[in-house]
Amino acid sequence: MADDSSEVVKEQSESVAATNLKVLGDGPAFYANMGMANAQSHSQAMNTVQLATVAKMVDLIANTSPGEGGADSAALGMLAKMMGNVPPVTP
Repeated sequence: MADDSSEVVKEQSESVAATNLKVLGDGPAFYANMGMANAQSHSQAMNTVQLATVAKMVDLIANTSPGEGGADSAALGMLAKMMGNVPPVTP
């Protein structure tokens, strides 16, 4: 009976060791997936901010009253000049 119990303990120890090795092996993939999910979430949030900013700019441009025309025209001219100086995206 003593030999059987020592064999059970040995098998349990091997099982625990195998489980621990699997957990350690799965760790990097888990953290890589978590990082990818965080990056995707951040990207979606930035897209939302950019969309809201562009929508507000379009609204300001479209709803300019005649009394504000001079200031808005100057601002649009400066914006057009800045956008003209932006270097093209290179692959």
